[in-house]
Amino acid sequence: MLIEELKKHRALLLVPVFLAAACAGGRIAAPSGPAAAISPAVPSVPSGMARRYTEGEVMKYRLELDYSGSGEPGSVEISSAVITVNKTPDNVFYESIQWTGKSENGAEVRLSTESLEFRQKVSLDPGFKLAIPDLSQVLPLIEPVVDTLTFYADVQLAVRKGVSPEAGQHLYVAHGMPNSWAGGPVMVGRDCVDFDITVTDVDAVNNWALLQVLHLPPPGGCGVPPAPWMRTPDTETPNNWYQVRKEADGSYTAGAAVETFDDEIKISLTDGRILSASQVNPLSGEKRVCKDAELTDCGQPQKFSINRRLVLSPYTE
Repeated sequence: MLIEELKKHRALLLVPVFLAAACAGGRIAAPSGPAAAISPAVPSVPSGMARRYTEGEVMKYRLELDYSGSGEPGSVEISSAVITVNKTPDNVFYESIQWTGKSENGAEVRLSTESLEFRQKVSLDPGFKLAIPDLSQVLPLIEPVVDTLTFYADVQLAVRKGVSPEAGQHLYVAHGMPNSWAGGPVMVGRDCVDFDITVTDVDAVNNWALLQVLHLPPPGGCGVPPAPWMRTPDTETPNNWYQVRKEADGSYTAGAAVETFDDEIKISLTDGRILSASQVNPLSGEKRVCKDAELTDCGQPQKFSINRRLVLSPYTE
């Protein structure tokens, strides 16, 4: 139950912390120096990677998700989208994404009328506030919508903080605040991440920059664990993900894990658009089934892991 629930909902639950960090503080490090957190937040400054939109421009992308989990067969989902650049009434540019198709393991997923008429709004313009849209009527689109939003939040964060297209530019955002999805049968549900952004490569001939955005467990972990046995991390890195769920039979399924994201985003230096992007997103941890809410009377620990790999690329029909 823990792994299946995580597979269905984890992307949606994690994005609020990414969006919050897009407005968080950080310090720009020298190209060869270490990054350091700063508080309070530094003001945003223009970025050499800022998006330069043209109203009416159209782009087409394909997003591939390769998913695997311990004890489960792997799966591959491919979603296609058409993006059109528009303006808000107050002249802020945004991208309207229409998800036009989806397949799972090679079989077409028939999208509903609601899914085909749905328009996701994103932007790399810092004047546009990124937000999670209402996805209640377009459930097959949850993962492509939220995964795409993550890439845009990454780039908008870099642009807000003035990261320049110079190899070695480095920004660390010590966010660390817990993001909670507790409610209903989920008694405890939270995670925490910091962000480490680096310009890893610049191609002056072909006019692009490569941005790496790491979503990392904060050095101090993610608050007090729900039970003492959760304090021992699965690796040397502190756990940054906790969930306790009350099951129908009265037992409690509890898990603690380490999760990271390694995003690479190629950005055009001509107009600032996302040319392509990829993500490696592993999660590994330990779960136990317990008889009590205090999680002291528990069965044997069971290791679990989930791996997601994403590739966003342009395509032509």
